[in-house]
Amino acid sequence: MVTFRTAFSRTRHGASSAVDVSRTNINVLRPARAGAAVTLFAAILCLTTACGDGTNDTTRQPSDVAEGSAQPEVSMGGEALGGNAATSLLAQTILEAGLEGQVAWLAHEVVLPPGQSIEHSHEFAFVYARQGPHTLTEDGTPLTLEKTHGAPIRSGRPHRHGASSDTSVFWEVRLAKPGAGAPSGANGAKLLFESEPFGGVPRTSLAAFVHVLVPPDGQTSVHTHPGPEFIYLIDGEIVYENALIGAIRMVPGDHEGIPAGVAVQKRNPFSANAEFLSWFLVDPDQPFASGAQFVSKVDRGENLALAARGARVAGVSSNYASGVDDSAFGANNAIDGDPGTQWSSDGDGDDAWIELELAAETRVSAVGFWTRTMGTSAEIKTFRIVTDRGETVGPFEIRDASRVFYFDTAFTASRLRFEVSDSTGGNTGAVEIEVYGEPTAPK
Repeated sequence: MVTFRTAFSRTRHGASSAVDVSRTNINVLRPARAGAAVTLFAAILCLTTACGDGTNDTTRQPSDVAEGSAQPEVSMGGEALGGNAATSLLAQTILEAGLEGQVAWLAHEVVLPPGQSIEHSHEFAFVYARQGPHTLTEDGTPLTLEKTHGAPIRSGRPHRHGASSDTSVFWEVRLAKPGAGAPSGANGAKLLFESEPFGGVPRTSLAAFVHVLVPPDGQTSVHTHPGPEFIYLIDGEIVYENALIGAIRMVPGDHEGIPAGVAVQKRNPFSANAEFLSWFLVDPDQPFASGAQFVSKVDRGENLALAARGARVAGVSSNYASGVDDSAFGANNAIDGDPGTQWSSDGDGDDAWIELELAAETRVSAVGFWTRTMGTSAEIKTFRIVTDRGETVGPFEIRDASRVFYFDTAFTASRLRFEVSDSTGGNTGAVEIEVYGEPTAPK
């Protein structure tokens, strides 16, 4: 751990402005590994509803940490963000000045051959050693970051990045003006991501850089943060859900941002570990995370297309490998409510269809459709619905394969045949199909 107390100047939106930082605590921690206990600063990463029985007397708020004092270490197992996700704090610092206007997280990857270095200064940032070791020198003090370690870099402070006898690959994740270029001197730097611009950052902010591992069939709890969060998936797959956009599937390289106070959860219904990095700017005088629950932005009622609600697959164009409806890629996967499973046709492309029978005749007010994809194939672009009354509705356009897309409707039916109108061909199908409305009468 390295602790600093300093004042510095920040260049923001092209103009230099003085920033009085009366307390800047900078801490560097080692990330956790699967199967190991996670040691964290409890005030930073502890859900009030997910930290044991609440009798841990060493839990403190960030504002309670004395300047220059050692950071308390509290073993929290895998419960830092609830569920069984293992969470590690890579680095943190207190920023005691408001951020003017909108900012974004911009990450550039820099490759340093053995023995080479670069020196520069820029906006506040976190450095992440993607391939190490990596040497970071500020104020004449070198700090060696092993692979997957992180550290903060103060705004406007000259510092040097160096590689020893091995190549160093590192990320500089800056809090900068949207569209800002690579850091000066970082020739050949590759832009990895740029977040959507955001504001609403607390004037005094805890900037935290976190690593999270979600095991197979694992998840965080549903929670909120008192400031914006940004995540970047580095390995595996997760289903990411927040109260604004619903549930989406994320693969390595995908990233998402979320404003303060919005309920969020990360789930891993897949067979391998999933890992992501998170960057936070939160109010240090509030609990870092608080338990929450999802409330639909638009109350559509119950999903009547679930098998658990009495719906069934009445017919399907085909199932992958000529499987039955309850096979690994069978049609029943489209109505099981699990985004970790999916129905795949056996190469039907634009000719794929699936017919659902609801538990009762229903005045259908909305449908939802989540297309499967294989990257460059198997993705449905548009579909239509043919009812048992002979009515055709649609076509409905699906923007991408990241989540369920919803479409308002106004028809009555017992059976709905979802037909592909346009696709990228191949093994088209659906992750989930949803139907909302009011039954006209019980069957």
